[in-house]
Amino acid sequence: MKKVLLTTSALAGASLLTAGTAAAEAPVMTFSGALAYEAVMFDGDQADAGTGFNVTANEQQSELVWDARGSADNGLKYRANIQWRWANGGAGGNAGTFDEAWLDFTGGFGRLFIGGEDGVSDLAAGTSGHSVQVGTWGTDGNNALRHVNFLGMSTALHYYASHAGMTGDANKIGYITPNFGGFSAGVSYSPNSTFLQAQGTNNDGNANAWEFAAGWSGSFGDVTLGVDGSYGIADDQSGVNGVDNEDVGSYMVGATVGFAGFQIAGAFLDNGDSNCVKTVTNCDAGDGWNVGASYNFGPGAVSIMYQQAEDDTDGNGQSDEVSILHAGVNYNIAEGLSAHLNGYWFDLENEAGSGVAANSNDATVVILGTRVTF
Repeated sequence: MKKVLLTTSALAGASLLTAGTAAAEAPVMTFSGALAYEAVMFDGDQADAGTGFNVTANEQQSELVWDARGSADNGLKYRANIQWRWANGGAGGNAGTFDEAWLDFTGGFGRLFIGGEDGVSDLAAGTSGHSVQVGTWGTDGNNALRHVNFLGMSTALHYYASHAGMTGDANKIGYITPNFGGFSAGVSYSPNSTFLQAQGTNNDGNANAWEFAAGWSGSFGDVTLGVDGSYGIADDQSGVNGVDNEDVGSYMVGATVGFAGFQIAGAFLDNGDSNCVKTVTNCDAGDGWNVGASYNFGPGAVSIMYQQAEDDTDGNGQSDEVSILHAGVNYNIAEGLSAHLNGYWFDLENEAGSGVAANSNDATVVILGTRVTF
């Protein structure tokens, strides 16, 4: 009941912000988008079925965005944002679907938002090695992942480096404070992981997910610094046959430094025993770290990153381990036109290899792509 009251109070607050005010002007609509295509070359000891070469859209970098912004006489700013990824989902991966859709209200009080928006783990924190990667965005991109056999291991931990409490674009309500001397913080609440649906808390996956985040950024002369962290909790409701799972409790911390065109960033995350089956002794939901660097030179940029993660969800003392090396270059050919070249090298060990060839995979992915933004 307390969680419902908190959420209801926040919604009522948003209504009060807009009550009794007349719009200073009608909202202004803007339209933007991007289209990216890539040639992907891949090989591995345990390769997925395929030819070793593919031409495909990069749906994370191909989307249409409608954005409407307005302001009220009392200074309140309001916004509606809809993002459509035309190449995301459906048969053959090209049916198209919403990526995000949300409303927000901003002013001297900070930012209040509701809808299919990222949680504060991403908005008020989220610094990591892939934050400074160029081209395909390191392990925040999809096309390298979908061309590698991950041997059934968790890609949320081992590839995306997301802690278990992150809710992505699930429907939520959230708040981020104003910036006070470089410091800001936020909290968001998601009833469940459902996106763009009216469905409430159910018996499927994580529910009642709370994210808390805080960060600071500033500069000293020509050097920029930033540190942030996030913590997520949720009720695991996915237990079966009367066996419950552990609730979610996970965190991530990150830091970055920049100078003379260089940026260096890194992060550490720990999932504790999030979502572990309670009857499994010594279950470890995993931890991981990464570090990355980039250099910007006029129209171009280069980057490199190393990432490592491990977990032991069956508690048998044999960890699933993944290490990834990424390097990339991006070049802006003209306004709105860019090209990129990225390489990935994977070392995957399921159950520490177990001395079985099928439990190990060394894989390589090379991506050559181009993107138009408008």
